[in-house]
Amino acid sequence: MFEPNVLVVEDDDTIRRLLVEYLRQTQIDVESARDGVEALHLISTRNYRVVLLDVMMPKMSGVDLLDSLQAFRADPSLKRARLSDWPAIIIITSTPEALLSKDVLDHHFPGLIRGVFRKPLDVRALADVVERCLS
Repeated sequence: MFEPNVLVVEDDDTIRRLLVEYLRQTQIDVESARDGVEALHLISTRNYRVVLLDVMMPKMSGVDLLDSLQAFRADPSLKRARLSDWPAIIIITSTPEALLSKDVLDHHFPGLIRGVFRKPLDVRALADVVERCLS
C-alpha cells in the first residue's frame, strides 16, 4: 500500500496547497491535513518520515499535537516507541522568534523538531530541509 513520506499540517488552504504542490514537483510523496486532530489520526495510522507542522490551528494546535506525540512516545505499549520511528517535525509558523524560538521548542520536545520556518515561507529552503530529512 502506498504511504506518503511527508505530511503537511496547515489550516490555511492556500499555504497547504502551495506546499503540497511544490513538494510533489520535487518528486516527494506528500499528503495533507487541515488541523492537528486530522494530523494526529494520520500520524497514528501511517508512517510519515517528515511532518510540516503549523503552530496556530483550530481544533488542535501544533503545540498540542506535539504534546500528544510526546505522550505517545512515552507510552511503552506503542510499537513506535523508538525515537527513530517517529517523523522529523519541521515547524512552520507566523509566530515571531521572540515568542516561539527553536530553542524553546527543542527544550519542550527534545529530538522531534528538525527546523523552524517563519511565514512568509521560503518554500525552496523548506523543501531542501525536507529532502535532507528524507535522505
